Amino acid sequence: MYIDHIRLENFRTFRSSDIAFVHPDQDFKKLGIPKPRFPNVNLLLGNNGFGKTTLLKAIALASLGPAVGDSGIFPYRLVRRQPAVNEPLRAVLKAEFTPHAQDRCGLATIESHVEVTLQGDLERLRWQHPEEKRWHPVFNSDSDAFFMVGYGATRRAEKASRFQLGTKSGERAKRVMGLFEEDYSLRPLNTWLPEMRSTNHGRYTQVLHLINRLMGKSHYLFNGEQDKEGEYVFERGGMKAPFPALSDGYRAYVGWIADLLFHVCHTCPSGEKLVENRGIVMVDEIDLHLHPKWQMTVLPTLAKILPNLQFIATSHSPLVVGSLEWMNIIVMQPGPKQSSLARRLPEPVHGLDADQVLLTSFFGMESTRTGVKERRMKELTLKARAGDDRAAEQLLRVWSKGIEKAKA
Repeated sequence: MYIDHIRLENFRTFRSSDIAFVHPDQDFKKLGIPKPRFPNVNLLLGNNGFGKTTLLKAIALASLGPAVGDSGIFPYRLVRRQPAVNEPLRAVLKAEFTPHAQDRCGLATIESHVEVTLQGDLERLRWQHPEEKRWHPVFNSDSDAFFMVGYGATRRAEKASRFQLGTKSGERAKRVMGLFEEDYSLRPLNTWLPEMRSTNHGRYTQVLHLINRLMGKSHYLFNGEQDKEGEYVFERGGMKAPFPALSDGYRAYVGWIADLLFHVCHTCPSGEKLVENRGIVMVDEIDLHLHPKWQMTVLPTLAKILPNLQFIATSHSPLVVGSLEWMNIIVMQPGPKQSSLARRLPEPVHGLDADQVLLTSFFGMESTRTGVKERRMKELTLKARAGDDRAAEQLLRVWSKGIEKAKA
């Protein structure tokens, strides 16, 4: 399934906001925007505290449908504490999804209505909808229906010997628990891939192929080799390194794509290739620990290699933004009464460099220079305009090299 639309009422920073998402089956004429070159990517932007992670949590709860009440997720401070006059202390999520054959609901659209009610100091999750039967496959953890998975900004991969799921919740809720629990661990690759090599060698081969494609040619090569301790080995330039010895950036990226492929393997309908699986993938801070060069390619790579998954990610990186088109981007902006609103800004952004992106409406910055350098340039500019040739020369040096070079 894909998410088409969600409405949030009194949900943390959102007082009342409607948000539509792009996906491969979206009716872009109805949505009122051109179809982007990556129709399966949604990027959430905004200043800290404006609701990017909150929106991911809202999608996760709505995606669980009537199973949300038994999910094992304990809501914390999700209800907005400044409701309108005579408005009940509850948060409401209303979402619409496009299901597919693997969801086995036989409908073109399916709805979810989740409420978070405040009872004293505690919050409770409950699902409100008269047509629960549409969602019945969601109660079966072994079903490939209604696939979605979510990753928080603190995602980490433990060694297999230390790995614990850390919750008694169902398999569906475990797939999004990282958005709600900071210490929730990713599933290590060597806890599930070795068994697949013997039980389903075809999919095992697909996983190896996908990991290498998602890593890219300039990174490590993965051929399924394990060391004496059972850790998977990655190779680059003739040098081999077990997974725990990789840098934070590689472990952060490989860790979550390995976890994602585990869930893709276990929800992909029998007889279909892994890349044919459909569902929702949410990633908070997609550029976590990634080098700027990698930030420029991470979302286009995911979009091309896994074209049937709907990605919803957050970031603060102008390099990530410049790799997409404005139709892919949803910006969190200030709304009335200390709230947030989510909007698309029809401003060309694809292909701009980092400085150019930061000066667009997506970031709203007036300058990318430090305050000291900005003041120095203004000072030199005024002197140059007054006929000071030396100031004009210094101004050119500041433009090209920086303040410390200009003073030397």
